[in-house]
Amino acid sequence: MEHATGSAVETPRQGVSTPEPPPAYRRLDGPVPVRHPPRLEDEARRVRGYLTQGSGALADILGAESPGLSALLVADEDWDGAPRDNERPYPPGLPYFTRSVEPPALVLPERLSPVFWPRTGALLPLAVWHELAHAFLLDREVVRMPVWLGEFVPQAASAAVARRVGVPMEEHLRRVDPNPGFTVRGLAGPAGAGEQMKFQNLLLLFGVATLREFGEGFLGQIFRALWDERAVVGGARAEELLADALGPGGREWLRSRPEF
Repeated sequence: MEHATGSAVETPRQGVSTPEPPPAYRRLDGPVPVRHPPRLEDEARRVRGYLTQGSGALADILGAESPGLSALLVADEDWDGAPRDNERPYPPGLPYFTRSVEPPALVLPERLSPVFWPRTGALLPLAVWHELAHAFLLDREVVRMPVWLGEFVPQAASAAVARRVGVPMEEHLRRVDPNPGFTVRGLAGPAGAGEQMKFQNLLLLFGVATLREFGEGFLGQIFRALWDERAVVGGARAEELLADALGPGGREWLRSRPEF
């Protein structure tokens, strides 16, 4: 599950050396400890707060233990040396989750890439919780699935955390285009960064609508369903899994939604 403007989830590759953060980085303890350069201590404390909120809320929503994780807030000048599984660094400003280190890490940039939009007060916490939800999902083995489902789950989960902790989302959602010219299942083929961001934002709108209609209980159901799957999930099976997680009326509601 990988996007130019969404989450990048890396799988370790044998024989690829993993860079280490500079030794001068400091550590902030917490449910998800954060390593950071000294000059970014204020930002690191803010990120630690979001991670503390998110890990507790997601564990409760999903009825699952928080995975053992760390976080690395990376200065712009250190980005090329951030832990990763591939030889080439990931594009600057795009957060990702990597299992190339122990414990697995959320790698967060000093500043989000300009492609992330809208630029509201909700953007950073939503981005952090999105990555955290990926980490929760990937704490167990999951099979390959359609991109829309793999990204819908963390978008809906991040929105659920925002509702729980009281992060206002009204302005953020109001500035999202609800009609980008495709549905969450209809973005096919290679897409540029702008289209990818529109795709992620449409998934966020869809996730918020789903939470309003069905509550947050469906998130635990869909996580467990994905953990239990043993075969590659195709399009029809993905719809079936989500409809079953929503419960009675789920399939009909999905097909009534313009985003879907």
